[in-house]
Amino acid sequence: MTRPRSDKLNTITSRDVARAANVSQALVSRAFSGNGRIAADTRERIFKAAAEIGWQPNALAASMVTGDAPLVAVITTRLSFDWRAQVLSHLLKAFEERHLQPLLFHAERDEEVDRLLAETISWRTRGVVVTAGVVQKARAEAILSRGQFLAALNRPANHERAFAIATDNRLGGRHAATVLADEGRQRLLVLAGPADSWASRSRTEGFVAAARDRGIEPEIWCNDAMSTDAGGACARRLLELSAAGRPDAVFATNDALGLGFIDGLRSSALGIPSDLSLVGFDNLPASAWAPYRLTTFEQPLDTMVAAVVGHIENHRQSELHMASPVPTPSADGVIYCPPQLIVRNTTRGQK
Repeated sequence: MTRPRSDKLNTITSRDVARAANVSQALVSRAFSGNGRIAADTRERIFKAAAEIGWQPNALAASMVTGDAPLVAVITTRLSFDWRAQVLSHLLKAFEERHLQPLLFHAERDEEVDRLLAETISWRTRGVVVTAGVVQKARAEAILSRGQFLAALNRPANHERAFAIATDNRLGGRHAATVLADEGRQRLLVLAGPADSWASRSRTEGFVAAARDRGIEPEIWCNDAMSTDAGGACARRLLELSAAGRPDAVFATNDALGLGFIDGLRSSALGIPSDLSLVGFDNLPASAWAPYRLTTFEQPLDTMVAAVVGHIENHRQSELHMASPVPTPSADGVIYCPPQLIVRNTTRGQK
């Protein structure tokens, strides 16, 4: 068999394969997509012809026409944010194990997520996984109405036909307040994120509710960014307070704030946990490092990612197959998973 002459590698098409195998172009498409019946010897002849002339199907191009390629749109923001990178790493690993291909949409700000969701609609993916920002109901409806799935990881999906799973942030916040109050701490401080951060706001609300149950009114410092720099600035702000007016316990609504807070206190005489206890959230790898040893909450990331991938697989099953069972969501449509407290050196009384 003679290989078609071409000055450009990408000029070999399925039409050339059909000609070389002496079959129709439709049969070539059927052989490689797996859709429809085709004799085994005919499929083998087509595969052999394709290999000899150096042609392979373009999965992306096929998906734009048929929607059959295993493409999944993934939306994320701010990968410099350690937790977000950790989420993406777990998600991509799970995709690889199940032969799903991610189509990544990235922006620097959560406010751009709605624009990214609009962009995904022009791609024939199986659906969309959102790991950042806020999902608007109208945008969710536009995606779901096309027969695609919509899965929100660690945030609400804001649509009754979408899938959403998240850490129980309120529960984690309540647990953090209980840990600190059980130590006898009375002057509690929350290092929160911006007002539009759903996770930080939920953790703060849970913390405040549990503290009030103990008769304690926490102070809340909001930060435009949940970063180590912001945590360091909070430490400097605390050191400017009088000794009598300083908090004796701090809940950082993410580990980045907590780690920066520890660094910001290093030049001071304040000791952790002798003078002040500290609890974080996320259990980033750095939290276990010797200079920090931060007591924190670990989010059930493996459980949440497995549930998202299970939803993707269920979406592709025909009505003749039994779908995998999923937990019952709460009233807001989100399935909540409890975080796990990891006790280290920044708290006392629970070893």
